[in-house]
Amino acid sequence: MRMLLLPLLLAAACSRSVSVADETAAILADAHGVTLARNAPQWHYVELGVAAAQDPLPPLPAPGRVELDPKRTAAVGVPLPGRVESVLVRLGAKVERGDRLFSVRSAAFAELDREVAVARAQLALRQRSAQRVRTLFERKAAAQKDVLVAEAELQEAELVCKAAESKQRSLAVAPDGDNLFWVCAARAGAVVEVDLFPGQEVGPERDRPLLRLSDLDEVLVVADVSEGDVRDVAMGQQVGIRSRCGECEHLGMVEWVSEFVEPRRRTVEVWVRVPNRERHLRPNGFVEVTFAAAAGEPVVAVPDAAVVTQGTQTVVFVATSADRLEPRPVHAGRRRDGRVEIRHGLEPGTSYVARGALLLLNAVDLAADS
Repeated sequence: MRMLLLPLLLAAACSRSVSVADETAAILADAHGVTLARNAPQWHYVELGVAAAQDPLPPLPAPGRVELDPKRTAAVGVPLPGRVESVLVRLGAKVERGDRLFSVRSAAFAELDREVAVARAQLALRQRSAQRVRTLFERKAAAQKDVLVAEAELQEAELVCKAAESKQRSLAVAPDGDNLFWVCAARAGAVVEVDLFPGQEVGPERDRPLLRLSDLDEVLVVADVSEGDVRDVAMGQQVGIRSRCGECEHLGMVEWVSEFVEPRRRTVEVWVRVPNRERHLRPNGFVEVTFAAAAGEPVVAVPDAAVVTQGTQTVVFVATSADRLEPRPVHAGRRRDGRVEIRHGLEPGTSYVARGALLLLNAVDLAADS
């Protein structure tokens, strides 16, 4: 592209660098800049601007993925070993608290029922025995130590019965016969993971849950923010969330910013909590996360066309006089919407070349090579 602009310069200047000043020349270029006569036709392709301070440019949208909120997600397993009898739910189904999820036939459940029945029978026996000893003691037909022994045995039976009943209640299942029980939903939500089928042998020692339920009224969006943009992200900051279809926009709040940079992609993980009562955001879906620029020192921003590369340096041409334009090294920052931040090298109020910088750079390079 730069070579296509050369004829414009060659038509108005000598084919070699001008080392001897020519008062009639429209353009004079050297290794340090370009001098343009006030009536030079090249001014039709060069436009000047005045650098002004403005707010920092916002970061580019970061890709994100919708994930479950661990605080709203519950794993479902079985308290006793057995075989799955039937499964009433499928992946993605919505359930309410107390709904039956699946049933298990278990010999251990029948044994627990037997333990509770034995403990209750033993308690009833101890109650009758204690009452009989008290009656005999009142009639002076039994010693006081017999009463104390009977009451101690009664207390022991009460504890055994209470422990057996508590163990049974702690299972949080719904009995359905001697050896069958139903596992019920401990909370309302959606079924987000299913790993069971009828006939499957299950038990409490299993590493993975059989089901997972999650309340999707709120979800977490995990955004991969560029290493250079994460300085504008802070916990508690409000951000925008846009689904890939572009139809739904949400507001979320930054909950956590990682201290670690992912080494391959050079990104930082950011967690955003997002209300999701309409269920527009589905787990494992992809979204775009939009961050506002952090409040800070104003910066100078110039059009893309004003910033060019000279060797290993990024430069902007500045007007040092009415007809003299010279390249000045700058430190470019974020690029967004046709604008480039200039972090260092261009002060507010400086007159610079907003359009035509590439034309001038071609002339300078040609002069330097001559």
